[in-house]
Amino acid sequence: MKTLSLLLAFSLAAAAPALAGDEQPSSSSESGGRHKLLFWSGLALGVAGVTMSVIGVTAARVEDSSSGNSPIGAYQACVAQKADPIYATNNCDALKGKNRPLLWSGVAVGALGAVLLIGSTQTSAQISSGSFRLLHTIRF
Repeated sequence: MKTLSLLLAFSLAAAAPALAGDEQPSSSSESGGRHKLLFWSGLALGVAGVTMSVIGVTAARVEDSSSGNSPIGAYQACVAQKADPIYATNNCDALKGKNRPLLWSGVAVGALGAVLLIGSTQTSAQISSGSFRLLHTIRF
């Protein structure tokens, strides 16, 4: 978890100068550098967001909610049954619920990474009723 937090902090630190674009670039080389910075920052944030979401639904499950179709409090009931010698070998980990804050934080960070990736190139996204389109402009 510390590694993931460090990766996220470095990605945000790298994206900060590129996002603070109050000045207009004076040459095309500076603009290209800004786009590269946005691209790599967006890629790092996207990977960090996906990683956070996967960890939130797999490894970092929480005990205060139940998973799937199991009733509320199923995990706590399973742990309580372990006091009985018959149920002492119960494996209750499958009843833990997903870590929703970590999951949705990962989705938000991944979306921010996608926005940076799209903003770094000559790519645009168009959303209309029933469709989603990515357009990439190539200039000769």
